[in-house]
Amino acid sequence: MAPSNFPGPVTLYTIGYAALKYPSLPPAPVNVPLGDQVGLLQHQLPHAQNHQIAQLASQYLNALLTYQTSSDPALHDPSTPQYYFSTAICLLNFLNTSPDVCKRIASHPTLLHDVVEKLLANDVVEKMKAVPRPGGANFPAATFDDDFGSLLQFLSTVLLYIDDPSSVHERFQDLIPKLRAWKREFRGSRVRTISNAADRLVGQIQGTDATMLKLIRGMQDSSLVCGVQSCGVRGAAGLTVCGTCKIQRYCGREHQKADWKFHKHICDKGLVEPED
Repeated sequence: MAPSNFPGPVTLYTIGYAALKYPSLPPAPVNVPLGDQVGLLQHQLPHAQNHQIAQLASQYLNALLTYQTSSDPALHDPSTPQYYFSTAICLLNFLNTSPDVCKRIASHPTLLHDVVEKLLANDVVEKMKAVPRPGGANFPAATFDDDFGSLLQFLSTVLLYIDDPSSVHERFQDLIPKLRAWKREFRGSRVRTISNAADRLVGQIQGTDATMLKLIRGMQDSSLVCGVQSCGVRGAAGLTVCGTCKIQRYCGREHQKADWKFHKHICDKGLVEPED
């Protein structure tokens, strides 16, 4: 089966490279920062996005989680943007519209604990604003507001699949006053996600209504699609999952077999350098 049509010069490889090779950019002519590549994907129609997310997560989810919880120096250096909102979390924030991705992230308590620990720091906003953010050729650098909003959104989305928010961090409740302050402080920001996600997180930490939680999870389930793009089956109930990557779904063995000639090249492979 043919892969999804990624927009312009963006490919599975260029996205994975930008996410996992910080601070390097993909080789020319696609030396485009990850945030700009993700921005292109976010303008695709929902059906195309669902397939792109499944393919990206099939190939890179384990690699992203491994990298984000690694000892890579940039992830532990507060003078870099990678410390606060890494390229791995940037891509995970796009991928976690898939409930399968969300559940996998939620199963990594160290990752989420680290995010909350950084948000609890007294000077997190000031220090996050101060770090230099690299851009690319003809592409402006990301802004603090972009990164901060995406970080809060990432945490809020993953919390949908954590039944006890207090298990994420022993001081999670201490984040509530800061979130309320950020909601007020950034109400006028062009990035509405900051105020909206901060407000949503307060409710989630205090405990989301079970009926509302079930409704939101059900809406996420509708993003799950069969790997054969012409197939109209969607939703967790009608789809099985690949036993290796545990991401790509299929309506049955026939379509799984038909898609294998493409899927086998990306299934939990991580970043693979193209052959000459």
